[in-house]
Amino acid sequence: MSANVFLHGWGFSSKVFRHFEGIKIDLPYHGRSSLRYTSLDKLVEEIALRVPPHSLLVGWSLGGSVALLLAHRFPKKVKSLILIGTTAHFRRYWPEKNLRGFLLKVRQKRDSFLWHFRRLAYGREFTDALDIDGATELLEDYMNLNLFPLLPTIRKPVIILHGVLDQVVPLRAALDLYRRLPKAKFLSFAGGHFPLHEDTIRKVLKGVSQL
Repeated sequence: MSANVFLHGWGFSSKVFRHFEGIKIDLPYHGRSSLRYTSLDKLVEEIALRVPPHSLLVGWSLGGSVALLLAHRFPKKVKSLILIGTTAHFRRYWPEKNLRGFLLKVRQKRDSFLWHFRRLAYGREFTDALDIDGATELLEDYMNLNLFPLLPTIRKPVIILHGVLDQVVPLRAALDLYRRLPKAKFLSFAGGHFPLHEDTIRKVLKGVSQL
């Protein structure tokens, strides 16, 4: 039986989707996750075991990249995708000094930096458990992940939902993603990395469910 499956962004947890019905997965080191982490490929294999066939994947940021990997490797698990604040290659859109600085702040300032990042990315306060050291390893792998070679193979319907004021994943990253996915539609919203109003996501969910 198909389902809506929600995958959150780095530094958060499935709590960001708490008002939506479906399967909500905490990524390794986030929230109450029981998933072990050795690599993104192994993580996708573990998540695929929890995803029913023909599911709608809703992925935000890191979760969007995981959703794309899952659609590439396990196409029978996926009916369609909604990607929020997602990039095919995070490193491509930021100067190297910015990436090094971000990782340094995560390691040195830890909880204080995480608080500021969550406000920037989510637009409001967010609290849940995070293993900073483990999550930083996952973050580095995410920054290096290049999905561009895989995009032509993903022939499922995709809706890309992106904030015009996103300060984490630039708008042009979403447009590049849109141009390279064979069956993608692009929708923008007036906001940042995550919609402030959940109805923005609900409307897209309703539309995708009718495909």
